[in-house]
Amino acid sequence: MKMKRLLALSLTLALTVTTFSGCGKSQEAAINSQSSMQEVMAKFPIKNTNDAPSIKGGVLKVAVVSASAFEGIFNPCFSDNQPDADIYQWFMENVLSADENFVFDQDGAATYTYDQTAKTMTLKLKDGIKWHDGQPVTLDDLVYAYEIICDKDYEGMRYDEQFTNIVGVEEFHAGKAKTISGLELSADKMTLTIKFKNFFPSILVGGIWIAPIPRHYYEEIPVKEMKAHEKSRKTPIGFGPFKIKSIVSGESVELVRNDDYYLGAPKLAGVTLTVIAPDLVPAAMEEGKFDIALFSQQQYPDYKEPKNFSYLGQLQTVFNYTAFKLGKWDQKNNKNIYDPNSKMANVKLRQAIGYAVDNDKIAKELYNGLRFLATTVVTPRHAAYQNTEIAGYTYDPEKAKKLLDEAGYKDVNNDGYREDPNGKSFSITWATMDGEGADTYAQFKIQNWKDVGLKVELYNGRLTEFNAFYDAVEHDDPKIDMYDGAWQTGFDPNPKNLWGPDSSANYTRYTSDTLDAIMSDISSEKAWDKAFLSEKYHAFQQVFFDEAPAIPTMWRMGLEAVNNRVKNYEVTSFDIKCFAHLIELTAEAPMKKADVK
Repeated sequence: MKMKRLLALSLTLALTVTTFSGCGKSQEAAINSQSSMQEVMAKFPIKNTNDAPSIKGGVLKVAVVSASAFEGIFNPCFSDNQPDADIYQWFMENVLSADENFVFDQDGAATYTYDQTAKTMTLKLKDGIKWHDGQPVTLDDLVYAYEIICDKDYEGMRYDEQFTNIVGVEEFHAGKAKTISGLELSADKMTLTIKFKNFFPSILVGGIWIAPIPRHYYEEIPVKEMKAHEKSRKTPIGFGPFKIKSIVSGESVELVRNDDYYLGAPKLAGVTLTVIAPDLVPAAMEEGKFDIALFSQQQYPDYKEPKNFSYLGQLQTVFNYTAFKLGKWDQKNNKNIYDPNSKMANVKLRQAIGYAVDNDKIAKELYNGLRFLATTVVTPRHAAYQNTEIAGYTYDPEKAKKLLDEAGYKDVNNDGYREDPNGKSFSITWATMDGEGADTYAQFKIQNWKDVGLKVELYNGRLTEFNAFYDAVEHDDPKIDMYDGAWQTGFDPNPKNLWGPDSSANYTRYTSDTLDAIMSDISSEKAWDKAFLSEKYHAFQQVFFDEAPAIPTMWRMGLEAVNNRVKNYEVTSFDIKCFAHLIELTAEAPMKKADVK
């Protein structure tokens, strides 16, 4: 899932820089960042402790921290942004859960087995699970989700190799078959066998679609109309611990307890989720307006010792990156078309842009050490796959200048900015999102690029609201040359999910024979050999670093503020562990700072 949120930026960042030179310095910067990351991770627990007696019921108040209104697409087949997911995770569930290593386990709504030789995975749904309207959940509802995403009229971002690797999907998508032959459903619709063309380890680590959609609720709605339909936006249903009571578009969602929840009725009477701008969170938490909120990494130093709330933290499976527009998306054929003549096609130009920016300084000063210099696009949460030999694009403006000289970008008229290799005026249009302090962030990076002679201008001359930002990036607005985004890897670090030739989420539109071959190996049966898989993941990261379709910039800690009245809350994803029904409260209202002595 991609992140449509660039978290708040509030501190002033001095536009002064310190040059690192030589690969020794680069490696040193990476090592120091890793060390700092380990120290920060040790400071924050992932679960709160509270021994006070619980009250019966109560309403949990959750902040949806976003600089903009939430989009409000509560249908997992179409939703592609974090604020919406932050909301629907409270009332929708997947059929499988996972362990701490992101491998599917047997603790969710369904259990599973797999047969490596037969290339199959078989799911068996537990009895007694109901949709919020009282209808039984079956695995036909999971089949229906596959049919939606694989429909010829589907225009979301999900249809990719995760689906085309299933037998019969491509025939269904092309209209040559009325059903997906590789989805074999039992007569009682409680057992589903999925047959794959290739069966590889990634499938067991979030590599299959596991979010069912109630067929009985949606089946009369054409796929092309489903995303905008009121059943996806106003009256969605799930089978999770809470269910929708009301939605105020873009602003708030009110949930009530689902007494028929298959793991037992929740302890809470309900949950309210309300959008709040990042810069308002600290005051709101002190005033007791919320129980839970993602906390500003910039404002954390001013609230290190809160009285009425405490902090939980976890390193996220998220990386920020600067990426380059290098082609177009072919919707008809579901593939990326790389343009070797695109403006940003020169690899040395892209590498120079990476070395020109002091991301370590941004992480330390803007984010107060709660973000860390990213060396690759595989986060430390997937340490088994990470190539730690890569130092990444550490700050080295002299190297950036040398690369630009070699690529032919030189300042021929002595105005401080480089011209292109043909001696013509050269500027880069960069899209980045708005938010608290985002202007400081943008101007610092623009200054870094100016310091090496690159003229970088903001898309449309300003920061972009995040919904508008992703609309422009997804649809390949030709005015955008590069952009800053963030990606949540989730369970599966398989690079094809984001960088694959048939991934619509590969907004760079970059493809290369070398990268594609490595990604194919990662998604092959040879990958059951752990040494082979590790080798290929390491090779992918090295080639990605060398070819630089995008520059990883930062990894991050997720920091959540939790009011003192909350019990049994943790920062573990609901996808990994179902615990929302166990959350309790010890008072009728959130505690206020003024009430704590």
